[in-house]
Amino acid sequence: MHLIQTSYRGFSLVLDLGLDRILVPLAIVLGLLGGAMIGSELAHLQPPAIHAPD
Repeated sequence: MHLIQTSYRGFSLVLDLGLDRILVPLAIVLGLLGGAMIGSELAHLQPPAIHAPD
């Protein structure tokens, strides 16, 4: 029984460490995608620039 408990704790630690290694890059990518979406929507909301003839 002791072996099962220590094995489970070790396996749980490995999963927790692996999950952290996946979540951080995923959060960065989602943040960048969200910023790109907000930026593109703001660009669509702005009126077109009026250029004076040279």
